[in-house]
Amino acid sequence: MVKQDTREMILAAGHSLIIEKSYNGCGLKEILDSAGVPKGSFYHYFKSKEDFGMALIERATDENSEFFREIFRDRKYSPLTRIKNFFARIQQFHEEEGIDCQCLIPKLALEQSKLSESMRGALKCSQDSMNAQLAQVINEAQAEKELGDNIDAAKMASFLFNASNGASIQMQVENSTQAYDNFVEIIFNFLLVKQ
Repeated sequence: MVKQDTREMILAAGHSLIIEKSYNGCGLKEILDSAGVPKGSFYHYFKSKEDFGMALIERATDENSEFFREIFRDRKYSPLTRIKNFFARIQQFHEEEGIDCQCLIPKLALEQSKLSESMRGALKCSQDSMNAQLAQVINEAQAEKELGDNIDAAKMASFLFNASNGASIQMQVENSTQAYDNFVEIIFNFLLVKQ
């Protein structure tokens, strides 16, 4: 149990520092100092910084999947309402935590996709998993006639996540949640509507 706790402390510290700075912008010493563990602990759990990056991606993917499942499988709501609840939770998060709180997966994707083939592959798997979960709920909405059959669920899910990431970047530029609010408004007024 202690081993897992130490590993988790290192991952949690790395996650926070990478969100604050960048993957390449923080060194192992800084991560370990933040975690409050000695240098030797890092190499006990991770072969290299790239291996550490892979573990961070896996951890973030697990956390995202849990968040998605909580909302997308809550069948007391209709499928379209579950999708609305998902984006509303993200908006709520921005309001409560501020616009500087970013998701680790897109941040690492921007920085590492061209530098590490292993990390690029892990990031793609993570994004594919997120897309598949949203596509499933879009399919359910179509089956319940909340959305028209003219929507390709897989393509729409991919587009929505790509646009969501773009809106998140624009929030940083504008120092405002308006870009994300506009994105959500457009989704439900023009894209995810019954034809």
